[in-house]
Amino acid sequence: MKDRMNMEGLMVCPFTKKSLRLMTEKELISLNTQIKHGDLFFYPGAPVNIEVKAALVTSHLTHIYPIIDNISYLQRRTAIVSKNRTANHLKRVPQEEIDQFYRDYGFGEGNAIEKPTKELKSNPISQEKVTQLARLLPKGGEYFMSVVTHDVDSIHNLTYGRSFKYYFHMDFSLSRLMAIKDELPGETILVLGDVDHLPFDNNSVDALFSFDYINNYDKEVQEMAYEELKRCLKPDGVSIMLYDNSKPMHASSQLKSDQRSKRALGVIAPWKKIKLPNIFFYPIHKEGDAPQSMGFFSQSIAW
Repeated sequence: MKDRMNMEGLMVCPFTKKSLRLMTEKELISLNTQIKHGDLFFYPGAPVNIEVKAALVTSHLTHIYPIIDNISYLQRRTAIVSKNRTANHLKRVPQEEIDQFYRDYGFGEGNAIEKPTKELKSNPISQEKVTQLARLLPKGGEYFMSVVTHDVDSIHNLTYGRSFKYYFHMDFSLSRLMAIKDELPGETILVLGDVDHLPFDNNSVDALFSFDYINNYDKEVQEMAYEELKRCLKPDGVSIMLYDNSKPMHASSQLKSDQRSKRALGVIAPWKKIKLPNIFFYPIHKEGDAPQSMGFFSQSIAW
């Protein structure tokens, strides 16, 4: 839990976008008493069935996110809330849905995820290509973020020779995150998150490399993920996002819209210099790396 007490201002609630802080021991005692009394629920409506030993919480104690085995559970589904803040507090949640939720996250006796797997979602990319793309990222700063991969060597290569205060690795799969967590650099802060509701503050991330193919998601999620990415990056931050060149890439239309706005602003108010982060979308073929001749979409830094 390296330096978690100093993370206020980066980690935010994925619902409210309000800052999160670490719960105190006194608050944890009160929390677990409420859990024993059946007063608290996970957001989908399942009663909380675990003892919480560490957690992040909003300032008004409305949304609580457990930290288990040094993983911050910052998906919306894992928020601990009162009954009236659940997804549909007026609807009874079927027991089979509750049981499935517990199994999905390993919550409660008999539901432990015993065999985490380095599954599927991130496809291979050569270390040479990782090194080449990494040259676009800054060498240092406050926050470095890697996203979704089973290839731990790539993360080590991305962080080698860089100097950031905090290193984060985020995944959307608990099983994959559990499978690789012990192989990551020791200072890495582990986050279970949602691609379309990132749990990071506005203008907070200096560098981000995502192995997740953004166009594996449907159009709406791609568009939300792109807007969330822009929100989280610092004005001079840099992000590299991979995408499957054989599929439609809806996020690129938003980038092109930003570029058109840039040109229009240059005509209407050329004296204005508005800085935005560099966002690069890099194409990958199904069989591996894209050919060297292929370029990638990018959003320039200065408007």
